[in-house]
Amino acid sequence: MTCSTVRAVTVSDPLVEGVDYDYADAFAVELSPADTRSPEQLFRDAVTAGRRLMRWVPVVHRWVLGFRLGPASSPNHLFGWRIVTSDADAIRMEAAGPLMRGVIVGRRVSASTAVLTTYVVYVRHTRARAIWALVGPLHRKVAPYLLDLAADASARQRAT
Repeated sequence: MTCSTVRAVTVSDPLVEGVDYDYADAFAVELSPADTRSPEQLFRDAVTAGRRLMRWVPVVHRWVLGFRLGPASSPNHLFGWRIVTSDADAIRMEAAGPLMRGVIVGRRVSASTAVLTTYVVYVRHTRARAIWALVGPLHRKVAPYLLDLAADASARQRAT
């Protein structure tokens, strides 16, 4: 049972300044100040906790959005997305296909706040816009849910 509060926040991230995106959103979640996990570990924990849902995310990314994904077992990928950078404060992942390109940034903006930002760049504008119109509402439910799972994993760690 998750108990965190995920909220939409302003899109702003220095890791993607200058990217001419067609869609972007950002969600923040409060974590325990004692939670020192890196953004990569936060999202790996969320993916593990949301195992049932995460079986379907790569299917949608590959077969609906058309992304070319890497192997799920690769330490250089997270749910198929290529990890471009990862350190104690941020992770940047990318995936691309013939219709669109995606950039996901997970960031610890403070000791107790994590933010997940998603950018979508249309390659084939008309088709990509139509597909994102269908997938976007689902994304806006899954992204906050993953943040909630990350926060819940933090709460479970404190309880043990």
